[in-house]
Amino acid sequence: MSIFARLIVAAALVGTIVAPAAAGPFDQLAPGIGAGKVLKAQLGIKGPTTTICPNEATTSGWVFTSYPGNVQVMIARKGQGVGAPFVIQAKKAANGQYMATFSRKVPIVAPIDAEYRLLVGGGDGVKSNWVPLKASCKIGMPNLGLGFGG
Repeated sequence: MSIFARLIVAAALVGTIVAPAAAGPFDQLAPGIGAGKVLKAQLGIKGPTTTICPNEATTSGWVFTSYPGNVQVMIARKGQGVGAPFVIQAKKAANGQYMATFSRKVPIVAPIDAEYRLLVGGGDGVKSNWVPLKASCKIGMPNLGLGFGG
C-alpha cells in the first residue's frame, strides 16, 4: 500500500472517530439527518382562577429544534427535583424550524407556591426560565361523596 493510500485511510478513520465528538453538549442526533440542535425551551403555567380547591392548573411547553421527531423533556420543581422524562414530537413550524409542544392538566388539592422549569435532552441541555405556580386554596369543597373535595 502506498504512502498516499495510507494517508487517505488514516484520514477516513480519524474522520469517523472525531466527527461524532464534534457535536456540542446540547446537540442531539436526529435519525437520518445528522446532528440537530435544541434551540430554545419555554414553559407556561396557567394557575387556578379561583381560591376554591380542588382545582387545576394547566402546564404547556414549547421546544424549538433544528430537527423533526422525538424530543425528551422533563419538568423540574425548584428545590425538589425532576419528574419522569416524557417524549414530545417536533414538527415543522412556519419559520422553518421545528417545534414540539405539550399541554397537561395538573390537579391542585392544597395550597402551593412553587416554581417549575422545563428541561430538554435529559436535563443536561436547554432549560426554560423558572415559572411560578401559586394557589391559595382558601375555600375547600366539602366532601359529598362525589370523589373530590376535602
